Amino acid sequence: MYDGLIDPSEIFVDGTHIKAAANSHKYRKEMVDQQARFMSEQLAVEIDLDRKKHEKKALKPAKESEAKEKKISTTDPEYGWFHKGETKEVFAYSAQVACDKHGWALAYTVEAGNVHDSQAFPALFSKLEPFSPHYIIADSGYKTQAIAHYLLERNIIPVFPYTPPKGVKGNLRPSNFVYDASYDHYVCPENQVLSYLTTTREGYREYK
Repeated sequence: MYDGLIDPSEIFVDGTHIKAAANSHKYRKEMVDQQARFMSEQLAVEIDLDRKKHEKKALKPAKESEAKEKKISTTDPEYGWFHKGETKEVFAYSAQVACDKHGWALAYTVEAGNVHDSQAFPALFSKLEPFSPHYIIADSGYKTQAIAHYLLERNIIPVFPYTPPKGVKGNLRPSNFVYDASYDHYVCPENQVLSYLTTTREGYREYK
């Protein structure tokens, strides 16, 4: 199909900021509604089903996110206020680019500079899905449960950087516990059983 020019089986995704040609001192402040998390509606449905399966009541509706004050450029409102390092702040765009393993660009999107990579991913992926990739390789900016779940549902394997375990050194890790699917409980190294407690609003199951 591609005459050997490109190989979209493995697609690499990355984002970079491009400084806008705008005066950083010329802006107005506005209260802007916060963007909903990617796949938040589907996540809520799956959480509700999981709680019902465990005979738990449905969670109360989440409080609406409060609007946040944002700086809007008077030169071009599509710029986003971007924190460059610890001290510098500028108006910028965020360019999201996807390439095959040979470096050929397959698709791109341009967002406001204050849009996180994970929030920009859905628009970029809509251009990548027709390529039917087997793998999507991306940095930690795209490493969210929602994106991983979304890709796996489409038989695409997400490849993200390894995240070292957090917490106090010497504490038990999740890998130290054994899950028994037939009873839906975990067994700790001391052979104690941890039973299902609840499924949180964030989609985590808690055992105690």
